[in-house]
Amino acid sequence: MSSSATTTPGDAHHHEEEALGSIRARRNLLTGYWAGSLIGFTGDDLGRYAKDLHAVDHTVAGDSDVISRLSRDLATAGHSFTKTDIEAALRRFHAQALKDTGCTE
Repeated sequence: MSSSATTTPGDAHHHEEEALGSIRARRNLLTGYWAGSLIGFTGDDLGRYAKDLHAVDHTVAGDSDVISRLSRDLATAGHSFTKTDIEAALRRFHAQALKDTGCTE
């Protein structure tokens, strides 16, 4: 068998989806570290919270599941963030994830 450097449109679409998934995963982790720090997590607990937040993102399409979780967790820890505040944080961390991965929108 020989390997081919040729990519098909399907391959390109698959790589694009992987890149977008990586950016979203990075955004979720950054957001999780930010929120987890505010909540008071440190060390391994902070890492687990960030990973758990990313897992929550697979509950429903869009960001509503992440926003809901962040709103609840931050409020429980005594922080008052509006939905608009959380959406702004998600946008900020999305931009950072793009920079971190060298991707552009």
